[in-house]
Amino acid sequence: MKVMIVDDHALVRRGMGHVVRECFPDADVVEAGSAEEALELMQADPVDIALVDVRMPQLDGLELLRKMKATWPDVPVIMLTTYDHATYVRRALSEGAAGYMLKDATPEDLQQAIKVALSGGGNVLSPKVIQNLFEEMGSGGSNGEPGRRPEANLTQRETDILSLLAEGRSNRDISRNLYLSEKTVKAHLAAVFRKLGVSNRTQAAMAAVAMGIGTARHPADFEHDVTRAGGQ
Repeated sequence: MKVMIVDDHALVRRGMGHVVRECFPDADVVEAGSAEEALELMQADPVDIALVDVRMPQLDGLELLRKMKATWPDVPVIMLTTYDHATYVRRALSEGAAGYMLKDATPEDLQQAIKVALSGGGNVLSPKVIQNLFEEMGSGGSNGEPGRRPEANLTQRETDILSLLAEGRSNRDISRNLYLSEKTVKAHLAAVFRKLGVSNRTQAAMAAVAMGIGTARHPADFEHDVTRAGGQ
């Protein structure tokens, strides 16, 4: 496994590299001090996964994420940063980030995030990040206007499926519960994502809670369930 760590602080890169090697002894770790250097490394020899800081001089991590997903869509990118602003998180998820982790995460958290990202099992978010997204939904979002629930013209079947997704159920669990094939569940979820204007299970589950569909639980439980359910 080849891992690229992109951060403009050398000590941070070295520290993260040490953690990655401890978690994955066979990992080949490469470092990039800027987004431009990261793109050059990818052009020369693409990696299996990238850990990218959000705030960097010139081209920032979110722009790097967009460029990487455009050229190497199958390479998962985990944002690893000190910034937990909901605006950054929403943009990262919409651009296709495989996860959004804070730098105070434990080595075990980072190890799990990398494993989930490589397996395509969904988004892994730090609990504080999820908490901020919930709070933003409750306060009306980034524009400061009074909070309101998102609206979507969902059918009853789509609502049933979304409710189960919000509970952390996998596609297999949903299909068994509603006596549908997994293929049908995936088709319904594609329609739900389109109607809600979201791109992944994490966003759909959070939208469901904001709409009063499903149960709002502690963010750490929400993170665990959505991660477990993703891609199954």
